[in-house]
Amino acid sequence: MRNCRLKKGYKEMSLEVALKSETEDPVLELTGKIIDVDIKKLQHKMDQLYKKKSVERIVLDVTLANFIDSHGLGIIVYYHTLMQKESRKLIILNGNPDSESYLNKLFELTNLDKVLNIVTAL
Repeated sequence: MRNCRLKKGYKEMSLEVALKSETEDPVLELTGKIIDVDIKKLQHKMDQLYKKKSVERIVLDVTLANFIDSHGLGIIVYYHTLMQKESRKLIILNGNPDSESYLNKLFELTNLDKVLNIVTAL
């Protein structure tokens, strides 16, 4: 019975990665928790887009994400660095204007708000 609860709870927390736009600037929308257990989903989609050298900018929409662990932050920084070396951009879209929200605080406390290209609207 305990395993059923864990699986049900896991479903509610799992990361969903959706490609919302395949135009010049593809938009990957992330919903849920960006954690180690689900990081391969994000990594797979990012790899696909990164390998398309014609893509100058990738937008990672974290507006609907409610948690990012160190693995999630590591992947974001990794692709930011890769793209920056090639004069390409990874743009983090965080549509939550509340400066006290979890993600805004996380980016501020880790100083990633000074490193990453974080925008509130496109």
